[in-house]
Amino acid sequence: MTCAACHTGQLIFKEKRYVIEGGPAVTDLGQLTNALRAALAQTALSAKLPFFDGRFGRFAKRVLGTEYSDLTRVQLSKELDGILGALIDQPAGIDVTEGFTRLDALNRIGNQVFALDPKRYGNYVNLNAPVSYPHIWTSSWFDWVQYDGSIMQPLVRNAGEAMGVSAELNLTAPPKGGRFASSIPFDNLHWIEQQLAGKDQPLVAKAFTGLNAPAWPDSFPAIDKAKAAVGAQLYDKHCSGCHLPALTPDIVHGKAPDAEFWKNFGPIRWRGRDGQEKQTRESVLNVKIIKQSHIGTDPAQGDVLRNRTVDTAGSELARAGQSSPGLGLDIDVCQRKADNTLDTIHLSDHAMQLYALALGAVVQSGIDEWLRSTGTVQAEIEGDRPNCLAAGFGYKARPLNGVWATAPFLHNGSVPTIYDLLSPVAERPQVFLLGEPSFDPVRVGIVTRTVAPEGRTYDSKGYFIIDTSRPANRNTGHEFSNEKHEGVIGPALSPEERNAIIEFLKSI
Repeated sequence: MTCAACHTGQLIFKEKRYVIEGGPAVTDLGQLTNALRAALAQTALSAKLPFFDGRFGRFAKRVLGTEYSDLTRVQLSKELDGILGALIDQPAGIDVTEGFTRLDALNRIGNQVFALDPKRYGNYVNLNAPVSYPHIWTSSWFDWVQYDGSIMQPLVRNAGEAMGVSAELNLTAPPKGGRFASSIPFDNLHWIEQQLAGKDQPLVAKAFTGLNAPAWPDSFPAIDKAKAAVGAQLYDKHCSGCHLPALTPDIVHGKAPDAEFWKNFGPIRWRGRDGQEKQTRESVLNVKIIKQSHIGTDPAQGDVLRNRTVDTAGSELARAGQSSPGLGLDIDVCQRKADNTLDTIHLSDHAMQLYALALGAVVQSGIDEWLRSTGTVQAEIEGDRPNCLAAGFGYKARPLNGVWATAPFLHNGSVPTIYDLLSPVAERPQVFLLGEPSFDPVRVGIVTRTVAPEGRTYDSKGYFIIDTSRPANRNTGHEFSNEKHEGVIGPALSPEERNAIIEFLKSI
């Protein structure tokens, strides 16, 4: 699977489909996986039924091509049985169903890298923290990415994703003898990131030249400019404190070089293991990380890196003098501390290694092995941003350019429209369907179809039923209300004020 599988969105309005490059996908990877497993199982079973083996026969002819024969057909059947046996032996627990538009990416990556690849099944964690696929425009220039602001280095972010979708990873070769070699085409990842980021540093060019947010289509209802002007003032008052000054089209396209927005750029500064201060040559956008206790949204995704540990250590075996090897972690990584400083630490194998640090170490080890084996210059492929990791500091408040095209909202996709998000929690839909990309240009988001859960996960047509009363699906927080409790971030907004903010968001 490529990046586009998760980061290409779509909207349907008046029976016309709009593709959103870099937007959240309307896919259900869990159902896709189950369908593929069922298809493989049915094909394997067909091979064992002499009078009903047409399914396997078609499969074998397509796979084997000109090498098809009775002998190769039998061998292929045995290989397919072996694959199915291996899949059956693997853990595949799910505590919270992801459904359409969502994926528990962090836990899936951890399971692949630390449980399935090395066959350390004790490291497996049931999927329990799905998030909406994030939109990726302008994100190349954020100092921290992921909803929980946990990763800083772009190549580490992208290579970690590649490992999470089953790139081959060698965890058995000797250290510096092929250990951590992988099938990842790192030069391709670098090329993709360059295309997304653009050729110029935004602070230097005073513009963004890479993948930018989609503009509100002319074929949609026209933006009310007077109402949007009111909304701009409300945005500045209620939203800019977290989401920064609005990233407007004029700023994006270099028509506002003196805008307040540019003051939020700066170099990354960190300490090396020798205690010396370092900083990047380029400046990046300093996004704000809001504490979960303040924003009040569902804590499940933020808890993944805060609480999850993995066992990377070796262990003694029952046979005298023998032991199983550890993963072989032996590398420096950068860690965000509680005082917000960035310090370089050394990481080695441990039976309860913090998952965030362990993943950064494995991915960096894979990058370093590729650099060593290919003779590639590190600065040419990684730049000079440090491999810094953070865990449990809160949720990232990114700029809201193009947010109109990214429903459903909140990090876990628990709110269908922006109007609902600007409303008190009590007024938000509690149970609704995901999987149909029909667009509501008034409330701005997906056309909301409420439903009674009745203990079901999918309705009769196959749409996902998201029940926000369940942990990890909570639609709480980010609330504008006159009540005083966790998650209230501003005063109650009138319907007119909500609509004005929405009208402004359509324009950026």
